[in-house]
Order: sequence, then C-alpha cells, then structure tokens
Amino acid sequence: MGNKQHKLFRRLRTPLWIMLYAIYLYLSGLSLRQVERTLKTAGIDRSREAVRKWIHRFGSLSLKLLTPKASRRIAVVDETCIRLGRQKAWLWIAIDPYNRAFLAFQITPVRNVWTAYSFLRRLRRRHGVRIVVTDGATWYPSAACWARLRHVVLSGGMRSYAERLIECLKDRMRGFDVCFPRLSLKRFTSAISWISAWLAFYNYVRTHLSLGFPPLGLEPLDEFARLCWLVREVMHIT
Repeated sequence: MGNKQHKLFRRLRTPLWIMLYAIYLYLSGLSLRQVERTLKTAGIDRSREAVRKWIHRFGSLSLKLLTPKASRRIAVVDETCIRLGRQKAWLWIAIDPYNRAFLAFQITPVRNVWTAYSFLRRLRRRHGVRIVVTDGATWYPSAACWARLRHVVLSGGMRSYAERLIECLKDRMRGFDVCFPRLSLKRFTSAISWISAWLAFYNYVRTHLSLGFPPLGLEPLDEFARLCWLVREVMHIT
C-alpha cells in the first residue's frame, strides 16, 4: 500500500500495516483485550481503545464498498432484535442468495410495516432488487407492495442463508464487547460502523465455510492479504 496513509488511518507512531493487522485479529474473533495482548507480545504497545478506534474508522470507510448490486435482482431479507447497551433495536439485513453476499442493512428502534417499507424501498432504488424473499411476518406483504417489489414467502431454502448470517453476527456481538457509547445517537452511529466493519470483512475477507472463499473477495489470497486489498480499494474511492 506504500507509505502514504489515508487520512482516517493516519497516526504518526503507528504504521498502517499494524493497524490492519489489529483490525484483522479483532474481526477474526479475538476480543479487544486479546488483540492488545497479541500486539504487546510482538513488541507493539497499543491500547485496546486505539484498536477500537481503528475498527470504527475502518467501518466508516467500508460503507462505500459494502453494498454491491444484487447479481440476480433477488434479495433475502430478515430482521432480528439486538441490544445496544441497555437499549433494544432491530437489525434488518439483505443478502444475495446466489453468491451469499451481504447487500444492505439498517438499524431501527422499532419494527413495523413502515420500517420494513423504508428498507425494501432502499433495496429497490439503490440496489436494483425486484424480488424479496422473507418469512411470514405480517409487516412484509404491505411493505413489499408499497415498494413495488414481488414478495415471496419461504420457509427454509435460501432464507436460511440470511438466518445463518444473522446468527453469526449476533454470536460475534454477544461474545465480545462492541463498545457502544451510552448516548443514544452515538450508540447507533457506533453500532453502524462496527457492523459495517464486520460485514465488509464477511463479504471480502473471511473464508465462507460453504463456498471456500469470500462471497466477493479474491480467492487466491490469504485473509490478511484480502483485507489489505480491501483497504486499498476503499482508499481509492474516498
């Protein structure tokens, strides 16, 4: 990546490759404390708060690469309850069922037909989706009709891809401290950047167990090399 650092990753005493390695360790499954300890064993003295900030900077940049077009104009949509500190919120996600790539997400304080409609409308306008596959929840039929989408209710099959992604994401959120600030607005902003970082890692870096490579990543590279490639792409478009 050369010696030039992107403005959001610039720090005089921390080389970019160290930041990327710390981000890789965290998104691979280590806690912030474990990443801090791993860096120290390599003679790199950085706090877990510094690592947390790097992750959120990476997440804010990753939004620009996080939402590819649906390859076949079909999206599987699901939602789940998450906890941001003591506050309950709803996470909506959409994936492409053919390449298992994550397409889009939103976080809302409530779950109803209006929040479903806002998400489905964005899928149609920004990502070219024309068919949505969901479970039998009552808020989807009207929301899909208003968004001018064909609605398919399915149990199992391709819908299981979204359920697995949600469970994988929630396991990661439960297992480690996501460090959401206490104030409500900052908590939502922090959640968006953290989830963006993890989902970019899922799309472009992490080896998918079923596919044997990331949904949108470069197959021949190892995971850390894919992360470096991803950051180069992000820097190129910002």
